[in-house]
Amino acid sequence: MKKKCIALLCLLAAFTMPSVASAETSQSVTFYGNLRYSFNYVDDDVSGIEGFRGTDNVSRFGIKGSYGTDDLRGFIHLQVGAPSDWDADGDGFTQRFFFGGFEGGFGKVTFGRMTNAYKYPGYALDPFYDFSRINSGGVFAGGGASYGLSPATNGFTDNALQYVTPDLNGFRLVGGIAIDDSNDDDLGFLAGGSYSSNNLTVGGVYAANGETAQNYPNIGIDSDAFRAYATYNGDGWKMGASYEQVDNGCSTVGYYYLTGTAMLEDAKTDLSLSLGVVDDGSAEGFGITGGAFHHILENAQIYAMASYADLEHAEAPYVISVGATYDFGYTAK
Repeated sequence: MKKKCIALLCLLAAFTMPSVASAETSQSVTFYGNLRYSFNYVDDDVSGIEGFRGTDNVSRFGIKGSYGTDDLRGFIHLQVGAPSDWDADGDGFTQRFFFGGFEGGFGKVTFGRMTNAYKYPGYALDPFYDFSRINSGGVFAGGGASYGLSPATNGFTDNALQYVTPDLNGFRLVGGIAIDDSNDDDLGFLAGGSYSSNNLTVGGVYAANGETAQNYPNIGIDSDAFRAYATYNGDGWKMGASYEQVDNGCSTVGYYYLTGTAMLEDAKTDLSLSLGVVDDGSAEGFGITGGAFHHILENAQIYAMASYADLEHAEAPYVISVGATYDFGYTAK
């Protein structure tokens, strides 16, 4: 099955190659990095963490490149983690993702290890993604999705093939498959779409795993998940919402998430607030996270955050965090 998918991609490239030859080509390679670190006070009985803790918030390095024309362009993107605290376990780099593909007038085809189209809308909504706060499982974490988003908003999908249509009068459709080589090529699949008009975007996506494999992370084997979401960008502010139903193999859990950000007039400070509700399971409860982010340089920011969850089945955890991020990048054309 995997060989057939790759063959289809090659065939697609071959059909569109004549347009490339007649157009001007361009190429670029970008090397980038992001250092993220925080100092936190944590009170979390479930994780057994209480007191002060320094945490790397998924520092990373990456390289990405593209070559081609507007009619057909090939691209690759490799990113690795670069942990700088006790979680590093002596490893200088950790696996994140590596994918490639083609894009043009036909849309965009991507294959490899990637952020899947179910995860991405939640990741894009969350202003506290990969910061220190109460996470999607109702415990302290220095990375991943915030409380109110499901654990399926974390992780990367291996052996994935994904296609996104071009803009169709505001509509975009997405479809994908994920192959598990260790389980007789068991397939998972996803499908969805979105509509954008002016400052509003609404969408939905469905993902299902195979009968014997967990192709899409944190969704149960032989189970599925659905997300509906919306975003609105105003003048100096933005907001978004997500609703999920996720079958984890034991039960179906509902996740509700609402977030808003105000960008102050100096364009250097953002104030963000998120509310989350989980209606069942070990993380059942209500949570709130708030933070202020200030850019001291164009590519560096400092911040202060607080996060709390009132859980049904455990003592309420909370986190107070201060930290900094620094980005750098170099592009060669």
